[in-house]
Amino acid sequence: MNIIEAPLIHPLLKLFRPSIATCAIERLADGIHSALDVSYRGLGVFGFARFGKTEAINYLMSHLDWLKDRTGALLQVDAPDSRKRTDSTFYQSWLTLLGVRIPPRAQPDELCGLIMGRLIEVAQNTNTRLVVVFIDEAQRLLPLDYENLVSLDNRMTRAGYYFFAVFVHQRDITGYSNEVIANNDYPPHVAGRFLIRKLEFTGLQDVEEVAFALSRYDTGTEWPPGSGIGYTQHFASVAFVNGFRLASYAQALWDAACHLRNGVRLPPNWTWAMKSFEATVVYLLTIIAPRSAQFEAFTDADLKEALEASGLIELELSRYTYQPQGAK
Repeated sequence: MNIIEAPLIHPLLKLFRPSIATCAIERLADGIHSALDVSYRGLGVFGFARFGKTEAINYLMSHLDWLKDRTGALLQVDAPDSRKRTDSTFYQSWLTLLGVRIPPRAQPDELCGLIMGRLIEVAQNTNTRLVVVFIDEAQRLLPLDYENLVSLDNRMTRAGYYFFAVFVHQRDITGYSNEVIANNDYPPHVAGRFLIRKLEFTGLQDVEEVAFALSRYDTGTEWPPGSGIGYTQHFASVAFVNGFRLASYAQALWDAACHLRNGVRLPPNWTWAMKSFEATVVYLLTIIAPRSAQFEAFTDADLKEALEASGLIELELSRYTYQPQGAK
């Protein structure tokens, strides 16, 4: 049987599109370094839905240059979603996500040892003593889970390895502020390790951050690999040669987005969620720009069309109309 190779598809046309660098991702990387510099074992990251938290994790895991002079083994897990836990639930969940077979009738101490063994194996494969675990959906964690992490950290430390957890919280679920989450009645041995350092993960906060994100499509991307052709140039090649750059539309896009939000009376102070921002950019490059072989520039109507197609307003409204659990 002949094997037919699939044609090359541009990354922006795939189901799972690549992440691009943003100022929020840079702040997250800096926050991890800052916590490590003073020997904390954790960083709490708090942000609203669709702001790009999970994509930030994926970006950091696939672009290791942010570690700078450090060498680290990076892993990603989801917090258990069951509210009814046994002493083994947390460890069993992690072992499943880490691809480790769970022995029948294993006790919590044995399960903790299996996790430690897996983390050390990953560290040794990376030739490092630092293991950074991104815990997504960390708002699900219960006090017992943090106690389990303390036990794991103690074992890792005795073995000569540095365990560091990045707790990524979804603020929409509970409506809690960072301070409310951090000041739950966790004992000092938990709070002192994992809950002191906090970071707010935002969307794009202003025109300058929009311009930076747009510039990554101009010069911070490449396809095919080794070609030196950025995403903007691929979809608007003629215009690109004549000086067309996405970054030059930062102010116009920001103003158009604000205008749409004002039209449905959303609060004027906001940060642009990466979900609708990325969808806007992809629509502009893959739908609007290729419409004409003579494409030279986006019109105001083009920007509005892309913003509407991205679901910007629907996403913003969903956040402001949602009633968190326990809200009055």
